[in-house]
Amino acid sequence: MRTKWLALGGLQTLGYPTTDEAVTPDGTGRYNHFSLAAGASVYWTPSTGAHAVQGAIRDKWAALGWETSALGYPTSDEYGVTGGRRNNFQHDYITWFSANGTTQVTYS
Repeated sequence: MRTKWLALGGLQTLGYPTTDEAVTPDGTGRYNHFSLAAGASVYWTPSTGAHAVQGAIRDKWAALGWETSALGYPTSDEYGVTGGRRNNFQHDYITWFSANGTTQVTYS
């Protein structure tokens, strides 16, 4: 967790941790939440590694049930796509669209 936090810019990008490192409800992974104004979390599992989820994408994933949702755990950090930003998850992805500030969940 600390390695990922530092790799992403630490305090300047994610802010301070607001939780201790905790075990996910399914017992598979671990997570930390951070103080970034838009909200940020880093989730880790042995099979997916550590990945950050932030802002509106994080809010949508949280509303769906975090890692217990149909999306599962994140498998990428947020990255740019045409018209917005995206995070990949075990079972597809969430895209945030900059033109209107909306998010879209895509399942295969």
